[in-house]
Amino acid sequence: KRKSESINRRKDTLIKKAYELRGFDGIDVALIICKHSRYTTYKSKHNASWPPSMVEIHVTYPLPKNMLPEDVEKRISKRTKGKKQPQKNKKSKNSGQATCK
Repeated sequence: KRKSESINRRKDTLIKKAYELRGFDGIDVALIICKHSRYTTYKSKHNASWPPSMVEIHVTYPLPKNMLPEDVEKRISKRTKGKKQPQKNKKSKNSGQATCK
């Protein structure tokens, strides 16, 4: 049940992000999520011809960027390589403790 709740929160966040993205000028968004053969869809236009079919997308110019999970993983790893990991503060044995002599 906990895993299902986490997935549902992520799905809701993804839909919210798609909604926010459509607010930028010239961006139309179509989102399809399939979980256990059940579809959740979001589209930023109320047009019957939106979203276009895969055939329509593949014949457009400029050619579309077809992203796979591997492509996204590569992008993420490139971004995180340039960033330094913050070092954790090392506490001494007596830090935060009162010492009596």
